[in-house]
Amino acid sequence: MHLRELQRNWDAFGASDPLWAILTDPAKAGNRWNAEEFFATGVLEIEEVMNWIQGIHPLSRWRRALDFGCGVGRLTQPLATYFEEAIGVDLAPSMIRLARQQNLHSDRCRYVLNESADLRCFDDAMFDLIYSGLTLQHMAPRYALAYLAEFLRVLSPGGALVFRLPSEPVPNGYWLRLKRSVSDFLYLRVYWKLFRRGQPFMQMYGIKREIVLQFLIERGSKPLAVEPDTSAGTKWCGFRYLVIRPDSADAGVSGDAQRAT
Repeated sequence: MHLRELQRNWDAFGASDPLWAILTDPAKAGNRWNAEEFFATGVLEIEEVMNWIQGIHPLSRWRRALDFGCGVGRLTQPLATYFEEAIGVDLAPSMIRLARQQNLHSDRCRYVLNESADLRCFDDAMFDLIYSGLTLQHMAPRYALAYLAEFLRVLSPGGALVFRLPSEPVPNGYWLRLKRSVSDFLYLRVYWKLFRRGQPFMQMYGIKREIVLQFLIERGSKPLAVEPDTSAGTKWCGFRYLVIRPDSADAGVSGDAQRAT
């Protein structure tokens, strides 16, 4: 899926059922999310993430945080309670419009529309924390890896990068059997274009953990922790990564990063 097609799909989701597109609870489809309940999930998620980071790599600076794939600002707003400034970035204009409308921290929280396959809109070493939850899994691996490289560029020395990313489908699962019997192109693309023309399309991708770690290490970052993550659903093996950009030349991988804990 090309980036422009990805943007069209998520802009359509933002216009039709934005909260469900971000948290795809089947019971909440059709604009049945209660906004207060929806945003409360972001507060709890960021609280858990910050406790996790501080238990492994306490941050020394709290100037600026980036929420990549911010949607309507579910996670950006709680980040603004920890940092002097929280910036949410998304490629869907409809999501950015909603995020700005819902913003409760106008002086500490802002939203940026980014339509490119990089983060050229941000300077080097600009963020002390970068967080990406349920975003990288929806774009082709070439884009996800390009953004990971950009995260490392805009991350400050000593800062932390946290992201969630599926690795591969669960072996012998229903999804994998279906993928083997009917090609991804035939089942997902042709079916959608023939029978669901005009409706937004949400696709899932994974990148093997070993490839992700090698990619990060080759670019001078230091993965500190990798743990199993179920946010992509039961059909995927996924992981949550905590990565830092070292202050010194020491960019080796810790023992914790070489295995899921």
